[in-house]
Amino acid sequence: MPNMAGLPPQQLESAELGRRIRQRREKLHMTVQQLAKRLGLSRNTIANYEAGRTAPTANELLLLAGALGCTIEELLCPPAEFRPARFAFRAHAALRKNPEVLAIAKGYLRAYREIEMILNVRLPPKQVPVDLPEDQALDAQYIESVAAELRRKSGIQEAGPENIACVLESLGIGTVFFNYQLKGLDAITVVQDDFILVMLSDRKRLVERTVFSAAHELGHIVLHPFLFTTENEADNDDVKRWEKQADKFAGDFLVPRDQLVALWKQERLDKLPLFHALVLLKRTFRVSFHCLYYRVTELGLHRERNYSSFIAQVKKQLGVTGPAKMEDLEPEPLPAETLYRTTRFDRLVRSAFLQGLIGVSKVAEMFHIPVDEAKQMTAEWLNPRHELVAHSDI
Repeated sequence: MPNMAGLPPQQLESAELGRRIRQRREKLHMTVQQLAKRLGLSRNTIANYEAGRTAPTANELLLLAGALGCTIEELLCPPAEFRPARFAFRAHAALRKNPEVLAIAKGYLRAYREIEMILNVRLPPKQVPVDLPEDQALDAQYIESVAAELRRKSGIQEAGPENIACVLESLGIGTVFFNYQLKGLDAITVVQDDFILVMLSDRKRLVERTVFSAAHELGHIVLHPFLFTTENEADNDDVKRWEKQADKFAGDFLVPRDQLVALWKQERLDKLPLFHALVLLKRTFRVSFHCLYYRVTELGLHRERNYSSFIAQVKKQLGVTGPAKMEDLEPEPLPAETLYRTTRFDRLVRSAFLQGLIGVSKVAEMFHIPVDEAKQMTAEWLNPRHELVAHSDI
């Protein structure tokens, strides 16, 4: 690091700020051009900030902090004042190499921990197993037993799968919904020290997929804690095995064997074509049609084992021709509004604002939204009667 002792105080501050911007950018494997594009600034502007030749405005500092997944204070104050974050990310090649996804994940993680510190509150202790067998010993019976245990602890039977965020929170796992369009990005789990945060894609269609993704992430948290302690690339065969185990956990967690088998026998669903039997099951369990297909065939309740043949039947029943997306093959899809999206994080931010502990700019920073949108949101918080009237007019 160059000797800056001879620089004037203002220039020294600009140089220190520039160094911190560069360090955070490089830690995210983000180029100067990528950062500039995200902020709508020129490459030279970012280069001048990092070199200490010019200083960003207050508004640009807010944008920089959001893009780099940190607070304004972390950019302005010496790094020694902040404990280094031990950040872990579940292995996924496409996500690990995407600097924007990394920045968003870090930003939400930092915001969640910060709002807890502001209000002096903590999530309840984690209710997940700590003594696990070796990866190779995670057989189907063990996975089913763990899923049953967490199902009881979480109260999902009473809450329902549509309240999956509350279910995760009851297990001591922070949850947020985020908007970022990237193919294959349904959920992200990030871990820092003993804090776990699951980020769920706020999709407007096929909320059943969001529910399954949340249960899948819970499976990784419970069965594969080692995934969050290393940055090394995993062997492809290992990744496939871990994904299958997480899928198995999700199926057991959402659709328990005893309830499924009892319903199948009591209502004699074996007498129906599989498509119609699964539609009736979906009305009870309110989960993905395809999740139910795998559970029914896994338990040997139906002889249909050819997935391609089954999909052809589904397309015929739904009148779908040619290539189709998963959301096009979901009979009786749950309406988007059935998914309960208000999380503990949302409530804490709202509470802090109403107590006067944070302002509109901080709300915008924490939710990763423009300040104008935060102004409208906080105005509705201050006038809940207006919020209710707005809903009644729809």
